[in-house]
Amino acid sequence: MFHGAGHFSAFSLMRAVRSPAYDDDILAHPRIESRMLAQFKHLRRVVITGMGCVTPIGIGREAFWSALQRGESGVRRIESFDVSNSPVKIAAEVRDFDWQAQLGPKDRKHVPRTVPLALAAAREAFHDAGIAPSDLSPEERQQIGVVLGTGGGGLPFVEDHYAIWYQGGSHSKASVYIIPAATHGTLSSELSMAFGLRGLSHVISTGCTSSTDAIHYAAEHVALGRQELMIAGGVDAPLAPGILAGFNLLTVLTTDWNDEPHRASRPFTRNRSGMVLGEGSWIYVLEEF
Repeated sequence: MFHGAGHFSAFSLMRAVRSPAYDDDILAHPRIESRMLAQFKHLRRVVITGMGCVTPIGIGREAFWSALQRGESGVRRIESFDVSNSPVKIAAEVRDFDWQAQLGPKDRKHVPRTVPLALAAAREAFHDAGIAPSDLSPEERQQIGVVLGTGGGGLPFVEDHYAIWYQGGSHSKASVYIIPAATHGTLSSELSMAFGLRGLSHVISTGCTSSTDAIHYAAEHVALGRQELMIAGGVDAPLAPGILAGFNLLTVLTTDWNDEPHRASRPFTRNRSGMVLGEGSWIYVLEEF
């Protein structure tokens, strides 16, 4: 643990691995090495000690929870680009978010929308856990890793630059960081650099399960003693004209609720007609307890 008293979620992501039946199955498998057996037999308990979020219904977990209890919807008509000629006109966009507070104007233009979303959620998660990375020694920061899940990563950033280069935009507006910014794998590095973290820095991209896989991957590293603390979760902002058109071509987005966007996301009703794209970020602090 990096701090004393705190609040903990009473669950372990790895308790299934510790069941006697599971251990017996492993012991019976001749191809499992003895050192791996020792690791599985001595797993550490993993808990969530902090969380942060940026969502279409609230910035911060308290605002999110309050809006969720009131049954609010974050789905509205898209405002970040023109949808007048699109059959899909709605999405769950993050609103009332101070993008410049996370990154200065000079840096903001060189990173995709996902970066400030992830930074804000991570800052809240650290604060919630009672951890100030700047107060930690280099050795302690070496024991903090980052694992983020994302499906779209920086694809909207790429689409913006396509417009600059091929649709009559000014080339001077293009970012020299287009290649690293467009690569999913650099997303976690933005958090590592911002907080001075020196542990592992990985990105998981497995479609809609990316964040879940990232959390399990992070919990496993803490459980096996590979890292003392992990920042884990997910971030996505797949809202751009080309991406919206692509999903629409798959016929997976609803086009029936453009006039009533708050009613559009209805996966368990008989008259459901498709999903709604959205953006946001959830970040957790995982530690041994």
